[in-house]
Amino acid sequence: MFQTPHAMLPSMNHDEAARADFCASLRKKFTTDLFPGTRTLYSKALLPAFEAKHGRKPKNAKEAAQLLQSSFYYRGMNAVGRAAQELVWDTVGESVERQLPELVERAKPKPGALGTVRSNPDLPIPRYIDAVDIHVMPGNFHTELGEDDVFAGALYDRGVHVFAFGGLGDQNEALGVAMAAWVRENYPDFKPHRILDVGCGPGFTTVPWKQAFPDAEVHGIDVGGPQVRYAHGRAESLGVGVHFSQQDGTATDFPDGHFDLVTSMLVTHECPVPVIKGLFKEAHRLLARGGITLHDGGTPAHDPFESHMTSWFGNNANEPFSAQFRMLDYKAALVEAGFAEESYFRGEREPVYLKGQLPPITLVGAVKD
Repeated sequence: MFQTPHAMLPSMNHDEAARADFCASLRKKFTTDLFPGTRTLYSKALLPAFEAKHGRKPKNAKEAAQLLQSSFYYRGMNAVGRAAQELVWDTVGESVERQLPELVERAKPKPGALGTVRSNPDLPIPRYIDAVDIHVMPGNFHTELGEDDVFAGALYDRGVHVFAFGGLGDQNEALGVAMAAWVRENYPDFKPHRILDVGCGPGFTTVPWKQAFPDAEVHGIDVGGPQVRYAHGRAESLGVGVHFSQQDGTATDFPDGHFDLVTSMLVTHECPVPVIKGLFKEAHRLLARGGITLHDGGTPAHDPFESHMTSWFGNNANEPFSAQFRMLDYKAALVEAGFAEESYFRGEREPVYLKGQLPPITLVGAVKD
């Protein structure tokens, strides 16, 4: 596991690196072995025993949960998963805190910068962001520790690499690369002049868009000030010109029809349904005719077991809206936002994280007529 260094990435001393390696190994054990092992336990042992006793399968997620709770393996898997989730941030946070003053200075805009950054200290932080530490990340994406703070951005950039044990690429770039490749493959004649990445975080999903479409003007927005400040410094250190600003994706200050592509990654599953619909409505306003909006989409659970395990992330990884995300009627939501019904599309791409274990990732979107 190696994260390619750049000027904004906190360095780690020997002890910090050793703890990060242990944490990544624990996460890998949980993700590739313990968590999928729950399905084997359920289908090979728990389910047959339940059917023998009741003469039927569990009717819903509640019954599946009660069945699983009777297993020591399941309870132990829960404990390991939650502990690993908390350890990620505890491990990475120490190195970020140690270097925070230097990182703040490095992120400040410099003369001759390729891109820009705008913070908005008056931006109201939505309740669904402010009320919970998503991913159990202390302070979530937006908490400001001081003037020109970048802590949450650095924490997320380094933390995601440990969390995914390097599975998102050596610069966490693989999701953005995959999404841009999907657009190029499915819309080969599409030449966007302006691209907006909503919920950009530290910018590792945003930079690949500029690299895929170098002639386009690329913007990244996030409600977290520390995210966009860090993202600016990160993109500049990589030699990529992107314009970042602290904004809510449901109500931006860009003019109507300003973009040819409005997209998000790793965002919709963290949002309540009304916010997802708000993102779609704002995307429709921001797109020029012929423009495309493209986001992660969910698929309904196939059985009570899968339905319960979806709620695992809400209960143990502080992703309270992940179950709603899977159940949403995306076609209806995009039509409600103003897109024509026939412009709706649903696609799939190979997962870049846990490739070979996870099913294809669902993408949803529409073209503005």
